Amino acid sequence: MSEPAKESVVRAPGIPHLLVTVLFCFSGFALLLPASPAWAVEGGADAFGAGLVTAVLMAATVLTQLFVRTALRGLGWTRTLALGALLLGLPSLLQALSDGLPPVLLTTALRGAGFGIVTVCGATAAAVLAPRGRQGAVIGLYGLAVALPQVVLTPAAPWLTDTFALPAVIACGVLPVLALPWVRSLGHAVEARTDGAASPGAPARSPASAGTVLRRIRRPLGVLLLVTAAGGAVLTFAPQFTATPALAATGLLALTATAALARWGCGELADRIALRPITGILALSACSGLALIASAVGSDRAPVLLAGLLLLGAAYGGLQSLTLVQAFDHAGAENRHATSVAWNIGYDAGTGLGSLMLGVAAQVATFSAGFTVLAALLALAGLAVLLTGHPRPADPPGSGGTRTPGTKRPSLGKR
Repeated sequence: MSEPAKESVVRAPGIPHLLVTVLFCFSGFALLLPASPAWAVEGGADAFGAGLVTAVLMAATVLTQLFVRTALRGLGWTRTLALGALLLGLPSLLQALSDGLPPVLLTTALRGAGFGIVTVCGATAAAVLAPRGRQGAVIGLYGLAVALPQVVLTPAAPWLTDTFALPAVIACGVLPVLALPWVRSLGHAVEARTDGAASPGAPARSPASAGTVLRRIRRPLGVLLLVTAAGGAVLTFAPQFTATPALAATGLLALTATAALARWGCGELADRIALRPITGILALSACSGLALIASAVGSDRAPVLLAGLLLLGAAYGGLQSLTLVQAFDHAGAENRHATSVAWNIGYDAGTGLGSLMLGVAAQVATFSAGFTVLAALLALAGLAVLLTGHPRPADPPGSGGTRTPGTKRPSLGKR
């Protein structure tokens, strides 16, 4: 192994600022992910209305992500990131004033716009700032910073909402504003890397069209869409399909803690192992976890429910890192921004669709039926990954990508 690969990526230029910014921004997001639907329910919304809150959040996120490149060109990295943090944080203060569904949806849409900016900029920055040959490690560390707020705050949300007044909990969603002191240094670090990205003597490659990028990364995106649908469904409705607030908090902790460790660990492994087999195995693990959850919902079998959430958490976290690394690999370094947008849209669309789907299932059938359908879809995805090939990465070693010569990831043939 070359010497640079032994150095900690935490100390790479810009990485500390990225991690702090992400921690504050995702803390506000994680706290309100279950709290906002609960706030709407307190105001009289039904299960569909609660699911609609998360769906609107993700819809606004996805729509905004499509225009982040335009914002970056007009405002630059620092102002764009600052705008994202403000939009994500400040509307929570307004949301705390009313539990009516329309104002909750409006403020949620504004927060979604901020989240869309933060997610695209964060994933792109992780790829841009990664030292050569350490893209997987940086993505894993970025994923850990994204997941840690969910480990602490999302499981605590049912307890917080049961212990304190919901408006006070909602108002704490202003946390992303605290990231502003670190945003400027992060923006400068990314701009310095992008301005000097071209290596002397390296052939310049023009970005591919959006359609070409999507074709290259369609399989990682498909897996991501399904596993985030499952995760979003659990994160949104855990307080509704569990018997007690204590069980909801324990279940969310099992899911989010396992996801955080898996996201970090799989990112570290991604620089050194073949990705297709572990991707398929994790998809099948998610299927097994969902099947256990479906069998335990509505019963007193808490150990079965927790086992299912642990299995789902491992897949939910691990597949986020693996699919992001695969997407950057298959798309090519010149398509980082388009890849980040597509991956984040897949992530957020999956989260929104999963919550909406489970809300509909709870209205017309049961939560168990919704989880069973998700389990079947992930079983098909896992088998498809294991039994079918994938095009070779578009950015092979030595062509200006992020890998260090001599540290080529094991060849998969068809990955």
